[in-house]
Amino acid sequence: KIMGKMIGLVKPLAHIMTAAVFLGTLGYLCAIFLTITAGHGVLLAMKGQRVTKYLIILVFLAVMRGILHYAEQYCNHFIAFKLLAIIRHQVFAVLRKLCPAKLDGREKGNLISIITTDIELLEVFYAHTVAPIAIGVVTSIIIACVLFAINPIFGALSVVFYLIVGYFIPVFSSKFAKQGGVEYRAAFADSNSYFLESL
Repeated sequence: KIMGKMIGLVKPLAHIMTAAVFLGTLGYLCAIFLTITAGHGVLLAMKGQRVTKYLIILVFLAVMRGILHYAEQYCNHFIAFKLLAIIRHQVFAVLRKLCPAKLDGREKGNLISIITTDIELLEVFYAHTVAPIAIGVVTSIIIACVLFAINPIFGALSVVFYLIVGYFIPVFSSKFAKQGGVEYRAAFADSNSYFLESL
C-alpha cells in the first residue's frame, strides 16, 4: 500500500521513468548478448573461421552498454532528487503550520528523523528500486522468450528460477528483517530526541 502511494508520486515524471526502464533494459540486453556473441565467436574461431565481424559487434555492445547504463542512472537519479525536493517541500509546508508548538513535544526526534534520514532513504527507493525492478521484469521476460524459442523446457526453467531469485527469496528474507528495521527506526528517533533535548 505504502509502495503504491510512493510510486504514485512518480506520475508527473512517468516519461522519464519509461525512458529509464527502456534504456536500462537495452543496457542489460547488451551485457547479456556480449557474452553470448563472445561465446559464439570463440566457437567459430576454434573451427578456424574469421571472427572480425564478431569483434566489431563486441566492441559496439560494450560501448553501448556503458552509454545506456549511464543514461539509465541519470534518469533514475533525476527522478529521485526531483521527488526528494517535492517531498521535502511538502514536509516543511506542514511543519510551518505546526511549529513551534510541535517541536516542543517529545516527538521532535521523530520529526528530525523524517526530515533528514527518512527522506534521504527515499532516494534509494526511487533511484535504485522502482526502475531496476521494472528493468529486471522486462529483461527476464525477453530472455525467457528467447530461451523458450530455443527450447520450451529452458524457457519454463528460466521462469521458475527468475521467480525464486526475484520474488520468493526477497519476500522471505524481508520477513526476517522487517522487525529489526522498525526497532532501528524507533531507536534512531529516540536518539535524536535525546540529543535535541540535551542541547
